Amino acid sequence: MPAIPVFIYGAVMSQYMDYMTPGVIVLNALSFGLVSSSTMMLEMREKSVLRRLQATPLPAGQLIGSYLLVNVIIGVLQSTLIILAGVVLYDVPVTGTSLLLSYPMILAGLLAFMALGGIISGMAAKAGTATAVGMTIYFLLMFISDMVFPLDMLPEWLRNVVPYLPAYPVVQLVRSAMLEATLDPKWLTHLFLLAAYGIGATFIAAKLFRWEPKA
Repeated sequence: MPAIPVFIYGAVMSQYMDYMTPGVIVLNALSFGLVSSSTMMLEMREKSVLRRLQATPLPAGQLIGSYLLVNVIIGVLQSTLIILAGVVLYDVPVTGTSLLLSYPMILAGLLAFMALGGIISGMAAKAGTATAVGMTIYFLLMFISDMVFPLDMLPEWLRNVVPYLPAYPVVQLVRSAMLEATLDPKWLTHLFLLAAYGIGATFIAAKLFRWEPKA
């Protein structure tokens, strides 16, 4: 599934796949964090998996840590599949240096997006609701965060807002690292904004976390 957008975009605009592949990686990470991860937590809650785990001696911190670790591994593997598809099918230029710089940025994005997904799973009563909310935010960010369409194509008022949205800094960090094997000139600003989203969302998600479904 993660590689399907590579085939779709490649069939329509293969000459732009150098630009598009980093965007697809962030697109997948955003979908995984906002939709897959949040829905998975709600399904575990609805099926009373969390309630049974709560009754065991397993500390809550270990449970959440294990959940995050598994999700991070899945997200990184998906990103790797997208990179391989881009390199093999469309000759996307990737070097060892670009990969060393790209993966920390991908990881930072995954963590921030999963934290935002944690807010969705904490607020939604059902997995279906979480999916609907996550997909709505996902599609909105997909079209305006420089993942698929360049920022220059947007209205001026929107171009002034987009840099402060959570997906935009990840796109800039990953694209610069992957295609140019260097850090984006504003990498510190991007990482600071991403950290603000991640830390803030983690705090809110922790406050909203429940072991049992909403009544």
